[in-house]
Amino acid sequence: MLGPLEAHVNGQVIDLGRPQQRLVLAVLLADAGRLVSTETLIRRVWDNVPLGARRTLHVHITRLRRLLAPVGDTTSGSTRLIRRSGGYLLDVDPDQVDTFRFRRLLAQARHLECPEARRAMLLGQALDLWRGLPLSDLPGQWAARVRQGWQEQYLDTVMMWALAYLRVGDPGTVLPRLRELVGEHPLVESLAAVYMRALYASGRPADALNQYTATRHRLIEELGTDPGPELQHVHRQVLSADPALAPPATISPPESKLVPRQLPAPPRTFTGRLHQLATLDQAHDLSTVVVTAIDGMAGIGKTALAVHAAHRSIDRYPDGQLFIDLHGYTEGREPIQPFDTLDRMLRALGIPGERIPAGLDERAALYRTRLADQRVLIVLDNAATEDQVAPLLPGTAGCLVLVTSRHRLAGLDPTHTLSLESLPTSDAVTLFARTAGESRLANEPPQLLVELVELCGRLPLAIRIAAARLRSHPTWDLSHLVERLRGQRNRNCPTC
Repeated sequence: MLGPLEAHVNGQVIDLGRPQQRLVLAVLLADAGRLVSTETLIRRVWDNVPLGARRTLHVHITRLRRLLAPVGDTTSGSTRLIRRSGGYLLDVDPDQVDTFRFRRLLAQARHLECPEARRAMLLGQALDLWRGLPLSDLPGQWAARVRQGWQEQYLDTVMMWALAYLRVGDPGTVLPRLRELVGEHPLVESLAAVYMRALYASGRPADALNQYTATRHRLIEELGTDPGPELQHVHRQVLSADPALAPPATISPPESKLVPRQLPAPPRTFTGRLHQLATLDQAHDLSTVVVTAIDGMAGIGKTALAVHAAHRSIDRYPDGQLFIDLHGYTEGREPIQPFDTLDRMLRALGIPGERIPAGLDERAALYRTRLADQRVLIVLDNAATEDQVAPLLPGTAGCLVLVTSRHRLAGLDPTHTLSLESLPTSDAVTLFARTAGESRLANEPPQLLVELVELCGRLPLAIRIAAARLRSHPTWDLSHLVERLRGQRNRNCPTC
């Protein structure tokens, strides 16, 4: 939403239809997770409500449900457009919507105990989500009001970001963006004041004074007023070479304190595995490196368990979380070699590319050095062999490593092993119901549900795929789906 409205499914942009239909989706996304009444939807979509607006709205909703159905087929979380009494609710993982990610990063940066370098980094990540003018492709007064409000929030965030960089002694980073925004918003005095501070801190006091003069002339010509107290105060500071405007003596670039947050969103319908979760919850030991290898057949739910358990433990590892798919068993892909994996992980930990060594051993040594005295959670997903994993293990205490593989990696030392089997029948039935929608199954015979999950081998991935198929075919009942599965020989692919 922070730019033209776009939806991505499996890395591809999907066509959201005509502007009015896109506007319906934008209204629901703006209040995602909350009920939006039908009357509110109509008022926001149409500036002048026509006859038949309610019927047209229902058509847009039906088409949007069809467009969003592939999102619900993914294992990373579903997106559902739900009809409730009096309106509609868009149930979507907040991390799938850029506006929600922006607000989360902004809230983290505003925390009083947030170090200044981390604040600068978080605000930079928030600003990087913007692709242009919000909702720039949508018509109507509601979109215009939202666009204006979000644009003001963007400018406020830019100024917070710039001041954070100034406080850590890196004014050069903020000058290009500030220069561009001052040109676009020449009457925003607070923006001009921050730009003047950055110019002065960069050793350009004359340019700072010239910026004040240009802003003052523009204010007089267009508004008939002199600059306000804030801009005048910065002007006096520049004239008097106030030490408060000088950069800190000790420069601490934000990149040196980069804290990665790479975990995928937790599985929304995760079910069961209580014993395994309890084992993983007790695996923490700050006196050593804890490595737990989770093994099991394809589709058994190794990644889902690792990600779910990792999210339960985030607070224990404040220095970051790394996640990487090693593609050990990805069809059509070669496994990622430790040399390349270390390059990606070092960059994620804030090491510039030019500082990454050329040799495997040197990269592994720098990686262990970077993690020394850090508490980082590392998920190494889809590993093929111990050799693919060993160079990626930290060398000092305080970190947790979760490894998933189709084979038991007992050769890693020290390692706890956790082998997964198919879900118990009760958990398998619960998973199918949660994924397909419990209301859809209210009148279905329980024995038919049991047969279905058995046909899926009680494998979580197969169960989710089968449930997604049922959701995408509103005319099917459970017996229709079971009949299709009965003839399948390969239970790892229940929808072939």
